[in-house]
Amino acid sequence: MGSRSHGVHNTFHGDAQTVIQAGSIGRVHLYGVIPFHLRPLSGWLVVRRCAVMAVLVALGGFLLSTGLTATTGRRAPWLVVTGFALLMAAYSVGWVTWQSRQLSRGRYENALRATVNGVLGGLAREQAQQWRDETIVRRVQGPRLLPVLCQAAERDLFDHWSNIRTGEGSDQPLPLDGDVAEIDRLYGLVPSGRLVILGEPGAGKSIAALRLGLRLLERRGPTDRVPVILPLASWDPVETGLWRWAAQRLTTEHPELSAPTGFGTVLAEEVAKPERLLLILEGLDEMPAERRAVALRTLNESLDEHTHLVVTSRTDEYRNTVRRADVLSGAAAVTLQPLTVRKLSEYLRTSTRRRRADGTPQWEPVLGRIRDGDDPHARRLRAVLSSPLMLGLALGVYGETDSDPAELLDAAAFPSRARIEKHLIAQFVPAVYTAPPDVGRPSRRRAEDAERHLSRLAQDAARHGVPGGELAWWRWYSEQAKAATAVAVTLVYGAAVALTAALPPHGTIRWWGMTLPPWGALALLGVLPLLVALVDVYATEPLPARLQLRRRMPTIAWRAAGSGTGVCFAWLTNIPSEKDPYPTGFPVPVAIMLGILFVMRAAPSMTTDVTSATPRSLLRADRVASLALAVNHSVTGPRRWCLEAVVLLPILVFHTWSDHAGAEVTGPAQWVTVVSGVLVITVLQGITNTAWGRHAAARVVLAATGRLPWRTMAFLEDAHVRGVLRQTGGVFQFRHARLQEHLISEAPPARNGRGRLHPWPRAPWLLGRWPVLLLTGTVLFFGSDYITQSVSRISRPAGPYAAPPPACSLLDGHTVTSALHGDPVRDREAQQMGGLYVPIPRRDDVWCSWHTDANRSRLSLATDAEKPTPDLSGVQIARRIFVDYTRPYTRTPPVADPLAIPCDWQHASVTATYDDQKHETYGHALLLCRNVLIEVDYDSDTAAGVPSDGTAVLSRLLRLAVRKALHPAEAP
Repeated sequence: MGSRSHGVHNTFHGDAQTVIQAGSIGRVHLYGVIPFHLRPLSGWLVVRRCAVMAVLVALGGFLLSTGLTATTGRRAPWLVVTGFALLMAAYSVGWVTWQSRQLSRGRYENALRATVNGVLGGLAREQAQQWRDETIVRRVQGPRLLPVLCQAAERDLFDHWSNIRTGEGSDQPLPLDGDVAEIDRLYGLVPSGRLVILGEPGAGKSIAALRLGLRLLERRGPTDRVPVILPLASWDPVETGLWRWAAQRLTTEHPELSAPTGFGTVLAEEVAKPERLLLILEGLDEMPAERRAVALRTLNESLDEHTHLVVTSRTDEYRNTVRRADVLSGAAAVTLQPLTVRKLSEYLRTSTRRRRADGTPQWEPVLGRIRDGDDPHARRLRAVLSSPLMLGLALGVYGETDSDPAELLDAAAFPSRARIEKHLIAQFVPAVYTAPPDVGRPSRRRAEDAERHLSRLAQDAARHGVPGGELAWWRWYSEQAKAATAVAVTLVYGAAVALTAALPPHGTIRWWGMTLPPWGALALLGVLPLLVALVDVYATEPLPARLQLRRRMPTIAWRAAGSGTGVCFAWLTNIPSEKDPYPTGFPVPVAIMLGILFVMRAAPSMTTDVTSATPRSLLRADRVASLALAVNHSVTGPRRWCLEAVVLLPILVFHTWSDHAGAEVTGPAQWVTVVSGVLVITVLQGITNTAWGRHAAARVVLAATGRLPWRTMAFLEDAHVRGVLRQTGGVFQFRHARLQEHLISEAPPARNGRGRLHPWPRAPWLLGRWPVLLLTGTVLFFGSDYITQSVSRISRPAGPYAAPPPACSLLDGHTVTSALHGDPVRDREAQQMGGLYVPIPRRDDVWCSWHTDANRSRLSLATDAEKPTPDLSGVQIARRIFVDYTRPYTRTPPVADPLAIPCDWQHASVTATYDDQKHETYGHALLLCRNVLIEVDYDSDTAAGVPSDGTAVLSRLLRLAVRKALHPAEAP
């Protein structure tokens, strides 16, 4: 927390009360990157900001709606972008105003304190349960706890007693000799609360740290510090401070602690404070040699009077580090001692009831040699088995199988201590995976397969420099995971292109000098965004997350209601009316997609309920979070936004095409297909940006190539139960560094990397910079606008009927003679001057006119097949012409004859009038059959005996003409 005033940066330490009294909160981040300094606001300032926000919302909404509903003009994309920017600015003003108002009312103070206290209580409960289970798995509880003694370390390895006995004013030594079983009592004697636990390799330092943390948790009071065990091997003191690193480790093991507090920090940063945590830093010796002295100096610089911590290390490595730096300030030190012969004999005698074939206890020959022997081999056995690690391995090798420990007495087979230790380490994994005959259930996995998988895991951890040999499911086989994720991201890009290719849009477009189908243009446009997204795969490492919905239900409800209102508004703007029979309102599919994004962005939130941090629970929680937040993850970061824009382009292309060339062939089914397809691709795109998504992609590759079993988590849990692995928070570790070293030596040689995909080293640096991202966004904007403009110029498909044959061939001579009551004479010029006979001149094959010399009767016939345009189909053009021509007339549709007439006769106008003075009947008929219009004009001379019922004659002539006029159009 901090505030900046007049160029001076003040840093405030303490709880929420201290920060609230500071009057401001520094560096609260909006959108994760934009810093704000929050200050209390008065009521008048809140009103003014609300007015500004209302103006921005109104103006942004107007520009956005205008841009999305515009049918022509190149300004529409700019209106959309400007409107969206104004809406985001309104959201920013509203968010900062709300946070500042909450600060003014002091509502964060008690809420933060209560939340942090609840998190600490939950963390203590869960770690106590996890560590209790770990002591059972490691068999170090109750009578199984090895009787390891400890005593005060050498005088030059810890600070002056006056500095250790803070506030007592005494420089007398403390009585630190005792048993590991009472390590918590010994720690309680140290007033400074700082202790260094030293010992030789395998002396039991990890068990001592675990037991200390568990005993402190069991007697912890409401205000006491919560002990946490952290591996020092994962700390880089040059890059990260002690408490910030502790917060990062807590966030990794407990993703719920990454929830924001509202003060620009996360819960882990509030929890990781000296007055709230007791850090048990395990394995100073496991850090690289060049880091140890820097780490010890950084520890001393980070200490204040509130800091309590415990550090474990091998004795020689700690001594060398102290020579280069200094002792840990204010810390006492104890050294774990090897087991004595008496305690070793008693422990081996009581560890099992199994007996040899001769009836003697299983370990009796070895115990006798250890107790009574004084030869070199007896001394070697005492030295090996006095180590808690080697003793545990020996019990695992000979206690879980039918092997006889008497084989250790063979001095020729084991000429040195190192040879005995190597034998125990090498036989441990096969022993725990091989049950004795007729004892227990046999292992589901063969010992050879288990050792091969564990060896490859150990080799991978060593090759990538994983701190402390941790087996974190989101980190193992990182090269294969990144390659598999890159393939998945490429498939997402291919799916977007394939979806566009499967859409109904037909024809080709001219795009930047090339003639391409729409999907081809989309494929070329997405190459640069794909490269940027692939860089994101190799440049980022997602971590597990845990979410909850319960506390966000009110937000979800009002956002869902707002989205539903927006969809209803879009639907209302598309309802036809008399004034606007062809409305171009807000696109309903776009409103639905925006509503889904609006709800999904608010649905999940980081939970603050600390739960068990086991590898399986982290995997399960991250899987749920990945699926719930898939839409969010698809647009997380500018690099992922680029590819998601390509994924969303099929909707834009389909919407443009449906407004132009595909208006009559698109319906709800097509829209459901394209929207659901884009949503599925978006979800897949988001999943590839999560830890679980990468793990799932890598799991398929690793299982297919035999590097890991398909049920990887079950395999590791089984190895943990068998004692090969140990669990630290949400990760597994090998039981000991020496076991990992042995497995590495047994692993098959690593491939030399030939044939693998190695991106250019400068590519992530170059493609991840903001100029390239700006260029990508510019290319996407103008490229997508050019594609939609080109799609809007595609003509609609012709048909469904082809152009009719010549008009004179539609009626045979007998029909015309019967209608005129005389021999017909064809006119060389059109006698009618309206309707389909204009504009003049027209082609001779689309009209035909006859008269007869026997009377004054005349007959005219005209046809017209309308051609489509980008905005209107031939059917729409013909319908508009029909409406314009038939408005002055009264529609009298004749009786339809479906068998003889291939037209539904739903759009026909047949009229007839009689002139008493001239004794003539004037008849007119206009028929609309989809994109074809047929017009017949018939004047009959009733004085010459021609029937006066012109309607019947016109109907018969139309039916005869339609038979020959309508033919299906050929497919393009």
